[in-house]
Amino acid sequence: MTLDETLSLWRSTPFLYGQSDCMLSVGDYLASRGAVDVTSLFKGRYDTEDGAIVQMAAYGGACGLVDMTGVERTTEPVRGDVVVIQLGDVQIGALHTGNGVAARLERGTVEVSTRFVQIVAAWKVP
Repeated sequence: MTLDETLSLWRSTPFLYGQSDCMLSVGDYLASRGAVDVTSLFKGRYDTEDGAIVQMAAYGGACGLVDMTGVERTTEPVRGDVVVIQLGDVQIGALHTGNGVAARLERGTVEVSTRFVQIVAAWKVP
């Protein structure tokens, strides 16, 4: 799937912990682009934010989960790459949109300029 197709899907389908939450949505995007699909390890294993946090912590947090896909890290993300951003005291996966990032949150897909977020790490998407 392209970035635009993915964002359209995110906007038109519900956010559900353990099904289509922030990290599983990023994992689905990466798998659609040829990365190792690790989402089957997590889908259906939790259904709350706390459950998601426990699962993420067990695998090294958001960065550890993206690393599991085998995608190479980059220091200069571009449109379509995956990034992990700091959101309060939590790190979550997002997609780089060129001048910003798009993250799938409970309240919907949110796009924010990179000026207003802290990118913790980034991966070059195939």
